[in-house]
Amino acid sequence: MDYANLLKAEIAKKQKAIASSNRPSETPWLTQQQDEGDGLESKMLRSTEAQDNQEQKPPLEHDVREVFREQGKSKETDSKSAASASRLRTRPGRIAKVLADERKLDTAISATEIGDVEQEAHLSLKCNLYIHLLLQLWQEECYKPELILETKKALYPLVLKLRKRRLSSEFLTSLATILFHTQQHQFPQATQSYMKLSIGNVAWPIGVTSVGIHARSAHERIQGKDKIANVMLDEHTRLWITSVKRLITFAEALERRKKSQHANE
Repeated sequence: MDYANLLKAEIAKKQKAIASSNRPSETPWLTQQQDEGDGLESKMLRSTEAQDNQEQKPPLEHDVREVFREQGKSKETDSKSAASASRLRTRPGRIAKVLADERKLDTAISATEIGDVEQEAHLSLKCNLYIHLLLQLWQEECYKPELILETKKALYPLVLKLRKRRLSSEFLTSLATILFHTQQHQFPQATQSYMKLSIGNVAWPIGVTSVGIHARSAHERIQGKDKIANVMLDEHTRLWITSVKRLITFAEALERRKKSQHANE
C-alpha cells in the first residue's frame, strides 16, 4: 500500500474542506446588492412620486392670500380712478352750485365781525365776494378799462387767500376795515385805513370797542417797533395792496356818478 499517495490525498482533501469553509457566501452578498439596488430604486420612485404630488398640489394658502390681495388692490385702484373721473366730470356743476349759493349771500360787512376770531372764515368769504362785486361793477361801468385786467391779476393772490381762509388775521382785519368804510361810502376813512395797511399797522373800524388802548399797545409790543411796511414784504403783496386803493377810488367815482345822475333827474 502506497502510504505517501494516500497521505497526499488526505491532505488535499483537508485543505479543500478548509478552503471551502473559509470562502464567504455569495448569497448574502448578492442579497445585499439586490437590497441596495431595491433601496435605490425605491428612493428614486418615492422622490418621483413626491415631485408628482407636489406638482398636483393646489397653491399654498399664503399664495392664495397674495392673489386676493393683488385683486383687492387692483379693484381699489380702479375704484379710486372711477371716483376721480366722476369728480372731474361733476366739478363744473359743483363749482356752479357753490357760486350760485354764494351770490345769495349778503356781502355787507359789519363792524362787530371785524376782529372776531370766530367770524374770520365768514368775514374772509364776505371780503372775497365784495371784491368780485366791485370788479364786476368796474367792468360793467367801463371805468378805466385799461386798468381792469391788470387790477384783476394783481388781486388774484388776495382773493385766492381769502377763498382758502389763509389770509393772516392782521391783513384780514385791515382789509375788512377798508371794505367796511367803502360800503358805508366813508371814503376818507377807507383811504386812511389803506394807508395804515400799507405801512404795516392794523386798521380798525371806528366804533369797535373790543380794541382799546391796552390791546393796541400790547399788539404793538408783539409786532415790534421795527416792523416792516406791508408794501415792502414782497411784490405780490405790494401789488394787491395798491390794487385795493384802486377799488376805493373806483367805488368813490361810482358813488359820485350816481349822485350826479340823481341830481340831474
